[in-house]
Amino acid sequence: MKSSDKPGILLRLALAAALCLACLAPARAAGVPVSELKAAYRDGQIFLTWREEATPEGTTFNVYRHHQPITEANLAKATKVGHHVERHSARDWWQDPASFAPDTPAAPPAGFRIQAGAAPLDPSGGLFVHTVTPQTAGASYFAVISSSATGVEDTTLVPGVNTLIEPVVGRVALAQPIWQEDGPAPAPGSGKGKSLTFVLHGRGGGKTAGPGAQRVNYLAFGDAKQGWREGLPFKFLVSISDTTVRITPCDRHWAGRPVTESPDRRDHCPAISSFWYGYNSRLYETTRTTKSVVPNYTEEQILWMMRWAQAYLGTDPNRTYLTGGSMGGSGAISLAMHYPQHFAAVMATVPVVSFTTRGGGRGSLARLDCACGPVDATTVNHEGVPLLEHMNGELQAARAKTDLPYLFVTHGRTDRSIPWANNPPFYRAMNAARQGLSVYWNNEDHAGVARACPDDVKAWTPLLERFALNRSFPVFTNCSDNKDPGDGDPARGDIIGWMNRGLDWKDVVDTPTLYAITVIAAHPEIRYPVTVDLTLRRLQQFKVRAGEVVKLSVGGQPPIPLRVDEKGLITISNVRIESAEGTRIQLAR
Repeated sequence: MKSSDKPGILLRLALAAALCLACLAPARAAGVPVSELKAAYRDGQIFLTWREEATPEGTTFNVYRHHQPITEANLAKATKVGHHVERHSARDWWQDPASFAPDTPAAPPAGFRIQAGAAPLDPSGGLFVHTVTPQTAGASYFAVISSSATGVEDTTLVPGVNTLIEPVVGRVALAQPIWQEDGPAPAPGSGKGKSLTFVLHGRGGGKTAGPGAQRVNYLAFGDAKQGWREGLPFKFLVSISDTTVRITPCDRHWAGRPVTESPDRRDHCPAISSFWYGYNSRLYETTRTTKSVVPNYTEEQILWMMRWAQAYLGTDPNRTYLTGGSMGGSGAISLAMHYPQHFAAVMATVPVVSFTTRGGGRGSLARLDCACGPVDATTVNHEGVPLLEHMNGELQAARAKTDLPYLFVTHGRTDRSIPWANNPPFYRAMNAARQGLSVYWNNEDHAGVARACPDDVKAWTPLLERFALNRSFPVFTNCSDNKDPGDGDPARGDIIGWMNRGLDWKDVVDTPTLYAITVIAAHPEIRYPVTVDLTLRRLQQFKVRAGEVVKLSVGGQPPIPLRVDEKGLITISNVRIESAEGTRIQLAR
């Protein structure tokens, strides 16, 4: 080769190399609103990102998946896994105060941080997160196409531009939330053996930007059961002490529009509250739909956080608790009723216990109308159950076929935010069902209840740790120390009162052949003697069956036969407690 030929050959080689690199680089194509589509798999989820060109107002994006490269010829055979993905979905709306309050100036856009320590995404781009299922595990191809405001799709597909030319391989795994702070994230197992407490905020909380912003340190992207579409983000705070892990979630959900049809003006913004249950499946469009379906999206998020805390941090699955006030207390009661197998005990301050029209007008049901749309007999949950039944604590208590978590509850008779009318029927339903409840009420309004509670009631929250799913406890009913809550009319019943206040227990023995417990009644206003019926829940070793006869001894008296009832429960009637020392009860085979 002549030396004079070398420059030309080298130039041609360089051009060829550049052409090859250009072929491998993320591509763009004229007239296609989506380009530079990329995919990455991490921890059970596939993260899709893309560049967006300018599109008309009302444009959204649909995401398709297939086991083969997606082309215009086979698009009809692909599965739509994402719909109504808004423009600039890589923007972290959690950092914008305008997301949470109407008529609020927007903050400069910031992108989601989808990897710990990594730079945020370009907020003008797109983001969609797919949670891998058994049906989508293995090699997957994705395509992203635009859809007009009227729902007309632009099905133009350009390989390497808006449709993948190489597959992304995913597998089923528990998704991991993404650490959002600069310091180190909690290490795996850092909550090993500790209890887990959820702290649920009240109405208007869950804001992570602007005045009153709540601190958060984790970002997660939900699966198809956790939002009106797959891949919707949620945030929460994890804090770990010597004995417990606390998770403070945010009940805020992206509608992508001001929900102006809500009767509560606080929802006339793009990120609304759900009362810790869920919301209309067509929230992105409207809540004014006939025969509405209202899945439990928010509950599913909390259950996922619980599973993650148990698997990653190592929290004790037998000691998970729920606490909250107002809307947070309502969510705690609802979760306890719907998922008793997961929660050991609950502390709820001024909660809605049943969503009904009692109390005049729409009553407490108006709270669900905000995110769900006008709720009526045709509104159903994700299982086709009427929402009016599913969200009625009185009915749930009466129908419960298992041990419910023990509930500590406070209410105010003059609380206009939480109608008193629902409360006495709920108390009586829990009593009749022989489920665990301690309740205190006073004559205060919504804000004044907690302040006016006596010190022993203010100390109820630490009592949650007494309970565990693998530990028995007594349910107290028909106590002679109880006061009269009336019939739901604030003008009737005891103005200040309680049920099962100060009832406690100690020195439990739970073996296959012997069960023993000392029951206690003590609070500053008690008058002895006290009588109470006692039902044993969550028996561990001393298993019994319906119709079985055991030997009962109360207060050291000679044993007498006691038959287990048709529900398989042991109830000891009219136990007399003479002093703060309590009364010893023993059951034997």
